[in-house]
Amino acid sequence: MSAAEGRLRCRWGGGGEAVLRARAEAASYRRLLRARAAEVEALRGAVGALHRQLEGLRDRRSGELAKYQVRDGRGSGSAWGAGRERGCNAEMARCLREYPALLRLRMALEAEIAAYREMLESEELRLGGLAPP
Repeated sequence: MSAAEGRLRCRWGGGGEAVLRARAEAASYRRLLRARAAEVEALRGAVGALHRQLEGLRDRRSGELAKYQVRDGRGSGSAWGAGRERGCNAEMARCLREYPALLRLRMALEAEIAAYREMLESEELRLGGLAPP
């Protein structure tokens, strides 16, 4: 047994088996990190879609309100205009309630990804000095 093999065997007990297990674990962390990154990207798309939907609702609400105020001639004090406005406000409130939940989920996933990335980097640094078997 060479001196390098002896050091490896003493340092990790089972020799090459421990290194292989550590590499397999690092690979699983990499896969998990890629999966979490894909989830974050999907959530970013969902958040962007919600932003666009909210802006569209605001634009549509203000445009419809102005159109019906002019057409009706009574302004927003009419019963019909007030009902439509309440409906639009309820829809906007629903979107605004969903947005913070998605934002919290996104932040939690980003924190989890950061933790996995840190674990993966420390594992790679630990295995960095070893030659492949």
